Amino acid sequence: MDVVSLIAGPLIGAVIGYFTNLIAVKMLFRPLHPVKIKGFQLPFTPGIIPKGKERLARALGVAVGDNLLTKKDLEQIFVSGPVRQVVVDALLGVLCSAEKQRSSVKGLLTAHMPEERYESEKQRLENILCDKFQTGLASMDITGLINEESKRVIKEKLHGTLFEKMISDDLIEGITSHIGVYVERYVQENGRGLLLPVIDGQVTDLEEKSLQELMEVTGATPEKIRDVIEKVYMEIVQERVSELAERFPVREMVEEKVLQMDVLEIEELVLSVMRKELDTIVNLGALIGFVIGIVNVFF
Repeated sequence: MDVVSLIAGPLIGAVIGYFTNLIAVKMLFRPLHPVKIKGFQLPFTPGIIPKGKERLARALGVAVGDNLLTKKDLEQIFVSGPVRQVVVDALLGVLCSAEKQRSSVKGLLTAHMPEERYESEKQRLENILCDKFQTGLASMDITGLINEESKRVIKEKLHGTLFEKMISDDLIEGITSHIGVYVERYVQENGRGLLLPVIDGQVTDLEEKSLQELMEVTGATPEKIRDVIEKVYMEIVQERVSELAERFPVREMVEEKVLQMDVLEIEELVLSVMRKELDTIVNLGALIGFVIGIVNVFF
């Protein structure tokens, strides 16, 4: 057996193995569309990935949405240092910039909501404060407080006078108890009408103050505001992570994105990740063919 015969078998096997695997790799993506001859669609057309694009999109959506990016993962993303820092810094920049500090509280709020909504929210706040005050007053024993304080004041005023011994404690008790009842009844019946104008005046005065003035009055500093913003942000994320996750339908988003991609884009994406591995498969085909050729020579 001459040298050409010895070499020809392994070389032919290597060439066959190389091009067989190369065609198999190419058939993952090509042809892009069905090939028909006289109405008959050729088998294996279109390629495997173009033909199964919907299944691929669905599988990737499930893999990413159910396994790679779960609700727990989203919570960790939202509470992570970099994301939290960006959100807090952005809000702090909005609230504590020089321009914002010169603006009135009303001006800051109406810049982000219609005037009608602002007035509605302002009225709602005043009603809430009024209800809180009324609830607080109702929980107090106004009659008892007035009785005790009135008796103390009357006795103090009568001390050392001619009337001190003429007016008994029972008489004082009778007078003050009636006063307490009347005052408590008056507060219950007219308290809202008395409180609302006062609360409205305080809220109006507050809304006309600049943010800087408000910070000075309350003793708020950028550092304290940052702590409050960060605390509120963390509470919202931890309490609403499930709702946030539902608003990020990862599975559907991934599936829709893949379906919108052109097959050539998918091919480029896969090759950018697995080009080396696919080339290895093609070269491995040549190696296997070469080895089979050698075995064929001897056996």
